[in-house]
Amino acid sequence: MVISSFSFGFASMARLGLIAIAAVISVLCPMRSALAHASGQSFVMLLPTGVYTVTGVIVVGLTIVLLAATPPGGLSRLIKPRALFSMPRSRRVIRFIHALAGVGFFFLIMRGVQGSTDPLRNPLPLGFWVVFWMALVMVEGLLFSVWSWLNPWVFAYHLMRRTTRWQVKRDWPRRWGAWPAVITLFAFAGFTLADPAPNDPLHLARVIMGYWLFTLTGMLLFGFRTWSRHVEVFSLFFAWFGRLRMLSVKQRQLCLGLPGWQIFQLKTPAQANTGLSSAIFVLMMLGVGSFDGFNETFFWLGWINVNPLDFPGRSAIIFQTLGGLLLANLLLVAVFGMLIWLGHLAASDTAYLHHRLADLIRAYAPSLLPIALAYHIAHYLPSLLVDGQYVLLMMDGLMGSDVHLLGLGGFHVTDGFFKHQDTVRIIWLTQAGCVVTGHVLSVLLAHHIAGGFYHNRWETMISQMPLAFFMVAYTWLGLWLLASPKGG
Repeated sequence: MVISSFSFGFASMARLGLIAIAAVISVLCPMRSALAHASGQSFVMLLPTGVYTVTGVIVVGLTIVLLAATPPGGLSRLIKPRALFSMPRSRRVIRFIHALAGVGFFFLIMRGVQGSTDPLRNPLPLGFWVVFWMALVMVEGLLFSVWSWLNPWVFAYHLMRRTTRWQVKRDWPRRWGAWPAVITLFAFAGFTLADPAPNDPLHLARVIMGYWLFTLTGMLLFGFRTWSRHVEVFSLFFAWFGRLRMLSVKQRQLCLGLPGWQIFQLKTPAQANTGLSSAIFVLMMLGVGSFDGFNETFFWLGWINVNPLDFPGRSAIIFQTLGGLLLANLLLVAVFGMLIWLGHLAASDTAYLHHRLADLIRAYAPSLLPIALAYHIAHYLPSLLVDGQYVLLMMDGLMGSDVHLLGLGGFHVTDGFFKHQDTVRIIWLTQAGCVVTGHVLSVLLAHHIAGGFYHNRWETMISQMPLAFFMVAYTWLGLWLLASPKGG
């Protein structure tokens, strides 16, 4: 490719300008950088977090530099899955597991209504928040699929279809896209962060059952797959994170690869088949997780005039929390869109003639999935270490206090590992490692996606500079926030 001196000078000036813009945006937009919180903050603050933070930033920065020597399409050839063995499918086994999942769902609902009012002793809050929302999301994103087996609507939907001979009555309006799922994700995040008592067993049972009936009705009207792809928030949430898992079945072969290999296998951005509404949903997965950590910081509580050492309770800041949640997601979408648009303009003088901003957002949104998953893991790891013990005790005593299924008689829940610097260091380094790894994978994915738009190394790197420099600043702010004190 022949590059004229004028074009070269324009590209150079554009790069310098984009670097400055990206740096300013990174400083002025800390909302996006909020992420995991750690228990035992007094010990975390004693750790040499500055050294770890600088190291994490250097790792992300070196990844960006090394990508300059990677030819377009090189990452997809480097990250190849390995077929392990064929996976036979038995319809009877699948139906039996779906039936068990349906029975287990209603068992948890009944226990939520009739069981203990203590959230740490009732199976419903433990099953939903700890097992499902914390642990199974991690398993889905890192290892293998779980939602396709445990979906609580599969059995009920097919049972009603067979017994009543019900036929789908409506077609999904194309203009709706997945915008209803965006709304349901915001509603779920609002319930998680702003509801005064999301752990109350009876209240949680009513909310879950109401949503289950709403979803089942929608599935009967529009079809199971259609509703799951356009409205049902958990199906979409698990489906997107499922693109990162290392184990997946392709053409009846169980394949193993590095996290995100399914996205790397896409040769062009168009193959992702991501609508704009679905891309916004992916951005909100990151925005919701980020604000989940940010709203606990002293900075946020001070901004809304709340004393973090004398927290008045969730009911006193419902509107502030919902407003902050909305602002965080709008800001994330705006900043992300502006950065990739500026990079696209800088990469080619005529880039705006070829790709719209909506097309760029649709293409690049999946590159943020590793960060969203990393923040989910880092944010909930301390809680999982403690609440997971309550889950084990609950499972141990399912048959009564005199029968210990797991042999945990005499076991007591402890959080003593948050009181020792050595164990806190291990926890914090695990969290920090997840965040840095998520950013590295995100940078690699964004570079791979850019290779579908540009066919030479120079344009690919130029297009990535605003987003890359933002990632570096984002990594630093994120790791710093890991060690910051929390309130509320």
